[in-house]
Amino acid sequence: MGTPRLALVGTFVVGGLLLLAVGLFMIGDRRLLFTDNFEVVADFGNVTGVQISTNVRLAGFAAGEVLEIEIPPSPGGRFQVRMRVREDLHSLVRTDSVAAILTDGLLGSVFIQIRSGSDDAPTVPGGGTIRGIDAIEFADLVEEGRNTFRTVTEELLILRRQASETFLGLTETVATTTRLIDNVNDNVRTVTEASALFVTDARGLLAETQGVAAETRSVVAHIAAGEGTVGKLLTDEALYTHVTGIARETEATLRAVRGSAEEVQQIVKGYAEPDSATNQLLADASDAMVQAREAMSDLAENTEALKRNWLFSGFFTDRGFFNLDELTIDEYRELLRSDRYTPLRIWLDGDLLFGPDPGDLTLNDDAKRRLDEAMSELLRYPRDSPLVVEGYATGGGRGQEFITAQGRADTVRGYLTRTFRRSATLTGTMPIGADAEGSPSGDGRWSGVALTVFVDPERLDRSATP
Repeated sequence: MGTPRLALVGTFVVGGLLLLAVGLFMIGDRRLLFTDNFEVVADFGNVTGVQISTNVRLAGFAAGEVLEIEIPPSPGGRFQVRMRVREDLHSLVRTDSVAAILTDGLLGSVFIQIRSGSDDAPTVPGGGTIRGIDAIEFADLVEEGRNTFRTVTEELLILRRQASETFLGLTETVATTTRLIDNVNDNVRTVTEASALFVTDARGLLAETQGVAAETRSVVAHIAAGEGTVGKLLTDEALYTHVTGIARETEATLRAVRGSAEEVQQIVKGYAEPDSATNQLLADASDAMVQAREAMSDLAENTEALKRNWLFSGFFTDRGFFNLDELTIDEYRELLRSDRYTPLRIWLDGDLLFGPDPGDLTLNDDAKRRLDEAMSELLRYPRDSPLVVEGYATGGGRGQEFITAQGRADTVRGYLTRTFRRSATLTGTMPIGADAEGSPSGDGRWSGVALTVFVDPERLDRSATP
């Protein structure tokens, strides 16, 4: 009877040891104890929320954890945070890399984000130090939001005042323009009357000149014939006075016409001067539009921050918003298999969208045409359906694939939101890497992007019914 009991006790002890070993293995694997790694140090002015075992990410990828926090010897010193990072990501950490203390959303958990350095900078040696960016306090965010709201209010008041001043200036400009037009009409009328008088005087002058010419021919004829008194004709003062008066009247008429033309030229030149009332009015209107655009941009940033607040998260979730930054790739794939939405996907090859260099993330002209054609297919579905730009990349290691996939997804998302006026809250990105379930290549891998729209099944059925 003792033997079965001893066997049972032995079995229980062995099972407990196995569970303990499995637990220790899982904890060690989670803390990268069985993975090659290296250490790096970052200095911070404050370490709000950071503690031992705080997660460390490299460009959004899970990379390690915090090992130790060294307290500065004086109030003006900085905290030295020693971190353990996976060895396969060592090539991405350069001497110009920076570490920042961030949170998931506004009230999420704290983690340290290491940004990849440049290709020209050397790799940080094991135990080396990189620059740290201090965490942003929630109270600072609240104060900044209050200041932003106050600034928006002041800008709106200024915009309202400037709009009133602009309309007042426009009214004055219209009145000034009316007066200028009246003056131009008066000047044109004066010029017309002067021109008519000049024509009349010219006709009279021509008739008198013809008469004088006829008289002159008669006198010459009489002189040639030996008739009349030549001395009396040459000393006739009445004829001389008459001709001189006609010349003075003609000269005065020409001066009046020239003065009217100069006045018209000065009026037209006043409209084209840089300091004129018309150009000043256009400059004021342009400044008002710039200020209004800046105020709307600040309001859009505040709305983007509200959607991550736990008080409003339910509202945005009901409208189809998911915080993709908080989803892992496996959780995102589970979302694709859920019954809540029907995912519709269009695959686009990266070689047809970007340049031959893997680091080139600029869209070519043919890429824009292909994206427009793909979106023409997706625009048939409701515009409030969430759209996710999935990023894929092959080659260069797991870390480099993730970075390239993120860059491609961000580039395509930016083009879609600008070109098709897609809502920022309904358009997101998901960098996946090289693994692509159901890709057209047939080998489960892909390099490029995929446009995935999540449509409500009921609305999809209604849109499919003729």
